[in-house]
Amino acid sequence: MRCWVCFCGFSMTKEIELKMVTLPADIEAAMPELLEKLNAVDVKETWLVNTYFDTPEMSLNKSCVALRIRQKDGLFIQTLKTKGDSVAGLHRRGEWEWPVPDNKLDSALLISAVWPEGVSANTLIPFFETNFKRTSAIIECGATKIELAVDCGYIAAGEKRAPLNEIELEIIEGEVGHLFEVAEIIAGILPVMLSDVSKAEQGYRLGVATAEDEFSHELNCEDDYKLYVEGLVGRNLSYWLYLFDLAGRRCSVRTLRKMQERIVVLQELLLTQEDINSGLMFSCRELFDAGLDGLDALIGDFAHNRVGLSEVPARLLSGKEAGMLAIKIGRWLSVGLR
Repeated sequence: MRCWVCFCGFSMTKEIELKMVTLPADIEAAMPELLEKLNAVDVKETWLVNTYFDTPEMSLNKSCVALRIRQKDGLFIQTLKTKGDSVAGLHRRGEWEWPVPDNKLDSALLISAVWPEGVSANTLIPFFETNFKRTSAIIECGATKIELAVDCGYIAAGEKRAPLNEIELEIIEGEVGHLFEVAEIIAGILPVMLSDVSKAEQGYRLGVATAEDEFSHELNCEDDYKLYVEGLVGRNLSYWLYLFDLAGRRCSVRTLRKMQERIVVLQELLLTQEDINSGLMFSCRELFDAGLDGLDALIGDFAHNRVGLSEVPARLLSGKEAGMLAIKIGRWLSVGLR
């Protein structure tokens, strides 16, 4: 959802989007069916070049903000984003944008925005790039209007490169819960998984080995058991997504077993919540069994060297069940927290 606010003469939006990861071959094969089943209109393809900036000490990253210049159709847009929060692949953050003449920062614009104290704009340098082809479209779900963005490309940090394959659903107007309805349709077409990791976080992780890569999730639901259980569901879902991302980069049997543990805990929590609030029933429990069975098979193959590190991402996304389960839990959570 883009809620526009005027701040010292500049535009600020509140961005709300649902992010999923997938495999490039699956996107290419499924794109025609995807656009057709979503009744997508105003379909466009654009190549986006994005340069992210920070100080040599990564002061912006440490302050949980991201600064970039995006080149699109010959135009340049300077953007400052706050970290906001992310649960179940749903990202909410503030965003400031300014048109600029070229791929050079205009530090004068940053003075008027929410800028980290003590960080000098004069010390900013290019840190990494995210470059990708974006297929965008508008879709409607009831009275809700959503922008679909399918991004396929790469992240570049110095000599290092990493693939980038994401599907994003952003609210233009309407109810946030409809994002999960659309995501379920997408998960029925091709294998996906929710993701709490932004493009900026992926760039820092690629470029700097010491960039923060630990799980964190605040839980504050004092004196309300129902909210406490829902908070635990959100925390364990986010931890599962964190482990899923971690296993795709540096897999271990321990990480895969931790993923199994999170799925078991989520199953128990959802059953507990049904006892508290029968109006929040969770359907499709067979997806839990499918997710656990898939991990069992992967653990066996990985432990006996039948699957190498480079093959793990494809195995994690080899079926639709895990992604569908995560999306359904996210949808359940969005209903419960309204």
